[in-house]
Amino acid sequence: LECKRGVRVSGDRWSVTSTSQGRADLCLKRMREGCSNDVEALAHNLTRRLTMGRHSHRVNSLSEKDNATIRKWQETGRENLTERSRMYSQRESLPSDGTTSDVMTETSMHNVKEATDPLSSTNAQYAVELLKDGFGVDPQIRDNIRERLALTTPITVELKNQASGGLSDADIKEARKGLLREAGCLGLLKQIEGKKPVGADNVENLKMSETAVAFFRTIYYGENPEIMLGNDPAYQELRKVTRATLSKVFVNAAAKEHFSVRDWFTSRGIQPRPVYTCSLVSNSDLLLGQGPNGGHGGSSLYKPDGKKGALRDNLTKMTSHIKELWMSGNDINQRIFHRVNRDEEVIGFLVGLKQMDVGVVIALGNPRSYNMMNVKTMLYGKGGYADADVFSKPGLSLDSRSETYKRNTARDFFNYFGAKDGDDGLPWRDIGDGVRKCQIQDFELTSILVKTMKNSAGWPMDLYELKVVWRDGCLCASVKEELSIQVLNIRTWDQSPSMLVADEVDLLVETILDKDRDNKFVFIHCAGGIGRTGNIAYGLSEIMCSGVPKDPLKKLEWFRSFRPGCIQTPEQLVDGMVLSNMILQNVIARCEKTMKDRSVTSKARRKEK
Repeated sequence: LECKRGVRVSGDRWSVTSTSQGRADLCLKRMREGCSNDVEALAHNLTRRLTMGRHSHRVNSLSEKDNATIRKWQETGRENLTERSRMYSQRESLPSDGTTSDVMTETSMHNVKEATDPLSSTNAQYAVELLKDGFGVDPQIRDNIRERLALTTPITVELKNQASGGLSDADIKEARKGLLREAGCLGLLKQIEGKKPVGADNVENLKMSETAVAFFRTIYYGENPEIMLGNDPAYQELRKVTRATLSKVFVNAAAKEHFSVRDWFTSRGIQPRPVYTCSLVSNSDLLLGQGPNGGHGGSSLYKPDGKKGALRDNLTKMTSHIKELWMSGNDINQRIFHRVNRDEEVIGFLVGLKQMDVGVVIALGNPRSYNMMNVKTMLYGKGGYADADVFSKPGLSLDSRSETYKRNTARDFFNYFGAKDGDDGLPWRDIGDGVRKCQIQDFELTSILVKTMKNSAGWPMDLYELKVVWRDGCLCASVKEELSIQVLNIRTWDQSPSMLVADEVDLLVETILDKDRDNKFVFIHCAGGIGRTGNIAYGLSEIMCSGVPKDPLKKLEWFRSFRPGCIQTPEQLVDGMVLSNMILQNVIARCEKTMKDRSVTSKARRKEK
């Protein structure tokens, strides 16, 4: 995905191409093996419908240790967590007269003594499990959650204290210097800070190619975006987050110095990208991955052994992208093989969710092309993401007049949940009252828009109920399958923080609490499954993961051990810390409300008697 911005990442080095060449190379080199013409597409479609089994060789598989971890969590881990949670309940075991027996008092006292480390993330997990069952939460657990919340309070306070006005040129230059530090271009950074000219004469001394120097010079001396310089209230939170990344709120006790989130983040260097489409956070129900844009491809269909090994198979799909992601819906629908590639990707994604027992999907991004500012480089593209070079490539006979290509960024994923503004050509039709239907080959999709709200930037968060029905197998051997999930679509720019407001955080937590126990997993995705995905996962880990580090910075390294490259910008890291704080506050408020409601109910019962 970085290629469409003009940057290609390989290993721990950046190789840089011109923007147009990067896009053209991406369109050609990312073609997946499969349909290249109409005849092959028809044959492929016919084969998929008639075959009982479709075997695809897996180049990679999870290690034995990973397999053992997954099995242990599925067999005992989740149940043990639930049982331990109930230890801390002051629940309905009260006698009918509302008094507490001596046995319950001793048990409660014992449970308080057995309480976990006050700073452990397990406290919030206990509370969430109890809230799901409608039980009360022990005050000791609530106090422990408050102590955990205090770990991210300093950065939250720092963000609130930031000015909301336009950034200065110096602020933007400092942010761009961080990009040079992250890329390891220390020689170039030294020359820029020393105000020495950087040109063809001294490129050799920098040990960088002329193209690379030109690229970073273009970023550093690029035009500053108006939304960051001006006072537009829609982007005041984004400006405040950027300022907060520059504030030196962390302390290195050994060196007796203060440092900022941006200092620390850029010192980690360029991060490797994930090999697999999907990753499981150990000992949790949290899955992080790539949206339906090339990594799913329909290869999950018609497993002869049913659901056996389904989670493992979905965790070992290789990450990839298909060229249809960058094409308008009209252009996709012009040719059969383009339609088949898109449809098979959406179908493979949905069947994968079914196989992995996913009950909630959090989709971060847009199912249509859009205009954005690159938060990492602080540049705002003024032209369309596709240009003459792309339109002239063989096999890409595109309509350059389409509005899709006039925006500066392509869609993040295909519109599998039925958003009204999707531009990928999927045949969604309105039924009425927020209901939409779509037929993709044998799959019937029904989407219901349940709730919508917006953050301070005007970016919407939409909650959908999605139901998918299809028949697995062929003819007399086919079996009806059904997938029912909740999809929470949070519209954000690529590499941007989510900047959720309190009402959105409440809906996010409510969605997690309401997920079906039979479909336990929460799948978070964006386009590539690292930046925006990591941002939201960083916050949700407070109530969904065990063993989360106490240090907010080490927490990111912990996440990257499961999903390489998680969180792409310092802004996303600051936003993740703030989101963690807001989610814990929300859980505490729910605990207190539950206890208050139970107290009112108890008094009412005594009054009736």
